[in-house]
Amino acid sequence: MRESFRYGQGLVLVLCVALVAGCALMEPVDTTRRDKTKKGAGIGAAAGAVLGAVIGEGEADEILAGAAIGAGIGAGVGAYMDRQEERLARIPGTTVERVDDDMLLVHFDSDLLFGFDSSELSGTSRTTLEQAAQVIAEYKKTAVVAQGHTDSSGSDSYNQRLSERRAERVKSYLVAQGIDAARIVALGYGESHPIASNDTEAGRAKNRRVDLLLKAKVK
Repeated sequence: MRESFRYGQGLVLVLCVALVAGCALMEPVDTTRRDKTKKGAGIGAAAGAVLGAVIGEGEADEILAGAAIGAGIGAGVGAYMDRQEERLARIPGTTVERVDDDMLLVHFDSDLLFGFDSSELSGTSRTTLEQAAQVIAEYKKTAVVAQGHTDSSGSDSYNQRLSERRAERVKSYLVAQGIDAARIVALGYGESHPIASNDTEAGRAKNRRVDLLLKAKVK
């Protein structure tokens, strides 16, 4: 009897442990927290090269459809963009992403172009943009979209105007360096396309930027 009792106690204990473990496995997943984590982790990728192409490609196509650039590159477009990418990547303070066979996205160091709440180019940024302009000017079959962005400080309407001023300032500087104005369009996107979290100063500094989308005319 005593052994049977002990056996029964052991069986009950095992069943209880199994039940508790099963409940733990069936505990609802905190999808809100998981989704926020995924969103935070993916913000850079979401606003990187692919997004850069999406928000500027249509305007680049409009430039390429006009008469300013003339005939396209044809089958050699890959090599044509390779040469631009290689030369632009050598410029200090720039990072170049290959978006597609005929597209590049040029990023500048976040603190290089503009200070907080400013659309005035810094001295260092002028040197960097001058070098970039020298390369772009040589590749006359390429359209340029200057994409202005801000951090989330201030109102939406204010940030929109600031991003437009920044993009226009970069366009004006590139034109002053000899690039045909008909090849360039300046667009502002306000705070709508961050590449980093606006919760930190480092993140906000990265979001104050102007990127250059370059697209070649293929046909």
